[in-house]
Formats: sequence, structure tokens, C-alpha cells
Amino acid sequence: MSDHMVFQGCATWQKEAIKSYWQQKIPRIERLLTRFPEDQRELRLTATRKPKRFDLRVVLLLPTGSLVAEASSPTDRDAVDAVAGKLVAEVRRHKEVIRREHLYHRKQYREELSRQAEVLLQPEVRALDQSAFFALLSPLMARLRDHARQELTVAHFQGRIGREQVTVTDLLDETILRAWAQLDGRDREVPLEGWLMRLLHRVLDEQAASEQAVLSLDGEIDGLDAGREAAAGRAVDEEPVWEEPPAVTFEDVLPSHEVGEPWQQLAAIDQMKWVLTQLSEVSPSRRRAFTMHLLDGWEPEEIAMIQSRSTEEVRRDVEAVQEMLRTRLDSESESHRSGSVPARRGQ
Repeated sequence: MSDHMVFQGCATWQKEAIKSYWQQKIPRIERLLTRFPEDQRELRLTATRKPKRFDLRVVLLLPTGSLVAEASSPTDRDAVDAVAGKLVAEVRRHKEVIRREHLYHRKQYREELSRQAEVLLQPEVRALDQSAFFALLSPLMARLRDHARQELTVAHFQGRIGREQVTVTDLLDETILRAWAQLDGRDREVPLEGWLMRLLHRVLDEQAASEQAVLSLDGEIDGLDAGREAAAGRAVDEEPVWEEPPAVTFEDVLPSHEVGEPWQQLAAIDQMKWVLTQLSEVSPSRRRAFTMHLLDGWEPEEIAMIQSRSTEEVRRDVEAVQEMLRTRLDSESESHRSGSVPARRGQ
């Protein structure tokens, strides 16, 4: 991140003191900006010495907007502390707006795909064979992939499904096959995308509960037609489970929470492992409500319809899981600061 400093009325020693102290604040700010390209971040600080105070103004230029923080204090260090704190708060607010916009656009796109498919699936106009049905639902099935991967990874952590026994493609294959078989009898009060998610959850639960824990789809997979291949997106599953992880980081699940050391230093894939390990201890309905809302942009009302329970219960579950993650992160960060070894679940 490039920076530019302007000093007005400051003695040389004051300039150096402000520069030095400000540099101590930069790492905290940069940790919040990791998702913005480094060459597209620019920070401008103006420090003005007045008779009884220091005025500091910071402008942070990002590709998504400009953020401004101002502070005034009798001492330069207090002014730096104050303006850094305000800038951090502005960055957090800005990122939350971006996150909500991203989820909103994902939701809008998903709903548009669902509406388009619904028109062609109406009984009075439907004239689809199985191949055309798979092709029609292909975009919607692709939207379920990350959710299915998260759920399967949690099942791996729980030891309920072996890593070599079932793939994400297996789950999506079985889901779309059931959708075809149950199309005429589906509950039309539930939107198409919600109905597919409900079917996916049933497939997951049945697979995890199976004593054999093996879903024999190999023979079917070899003979997939083009529509079903596209619906399942099976090529991705030829890679190891951690090669293409879902975007699950501390910022995704705790967007307003500042994570302490050492967790803020973890790579994204390690953050994902930690988060999904913790979620493996949560009941399926609560975990799915949480991930669908925070990661996929589903509204509590939509989740309640999919899970056949109340909206208020869904909201309570989402808040409870967030509080659990927040508490565990803070506890393990405190353990690290005190010199004890944090308990790493699932290791």
C-alpha cells in the first residue's frame, strides 16, 4: 500500500515521531485490506500542528471507494491513536457494505435463474426430457456446489463420511436425479432453488446416516450425458478436497469482529479449516442456517421455509453460532497471549 504524508506547522522531530508511530498502526489496517489489490490501495495522511492540538486527517483510496477519518488531540500520539481507530472502523463498515452487496447480487442472480427455470417447468408448458431438465437446472446446481462442499467437509471432520467414499459431484448427481424423479410432486410453495437445497440436505443426511457410508454412483457417473455433466460440474472433484476451498474466512463468518493473534495471521485455507472444524460440532439445521445466511445470502425467512421451522428460530441459531465462533476465537487468542497452547479442535 502506497502512502503519502503531509505535515503543516510541525517541527522536524514531531514529523518523525508521527511517522514512526503511524507505521505501528499500518499492519492492523493492512490486515483489513487483504482482499483489495495492494497496488490499488493508497493512503494519504495530513498532520497539522495547531497551538493547543494536533489535527490528523487520513484518506484511504480503494477501488471500491474513498474512506476518510479525522481526529484532533492535544498530543500527536493520541491523535494518531484516534484517527487510526476511526479509520479501522470506517474500513470495517465499508467492507460490510461490500459484503452485503455481494450477497445481495448473488441472491438476485440465484433468484433470476430460479424464475427462468420455473417458467419452463410449469406443467402446462413443460416438454422436457431428462437431458433437457439437467441442462435447465445446471446453473442452479452450480450455485449449490460450495454449500455441498462445506457440508461434505464437515462430515469428513465428524468421521461420518470418508474422504474417498463420496464426492461433491456424487451429492449433486443424486440431488438432481431426485429432483427429476420428484418434479411432479414437489411442494410448489417452496421456490425451486429452496426445494433443491432441501433435497441436497436430505441426500447429505441419508448418506451420513447410512451404515455402509458409500453411495455407489460410479457406474452412473461414467455414463453421464452432457446436461448432467454440466449440472454436476464433476471435473472440479478430481482435485484434492483442499485445492479449491469455499471462501470461508474469519471475515466471512465474523465480519465485524477483530480477530486477535495468532489467528489473524492464518492463511485463508487454515482459517477455513478452523471454521469448518468448529461448525462440525453444531447441529446440522443450525449449521446450515448459519452458512446459508452468512455465506450464501439466504434470508432467514427463506431458510425457515427450507427447514420447515420458524424465522425467529433461524435468526437465533445464526446469532448463537456467531457467538460460539467469536468466543472460541477470543479464548484461543487469549491462551496464545498468555503462553499456553491453544486447543486446536479437529487436529
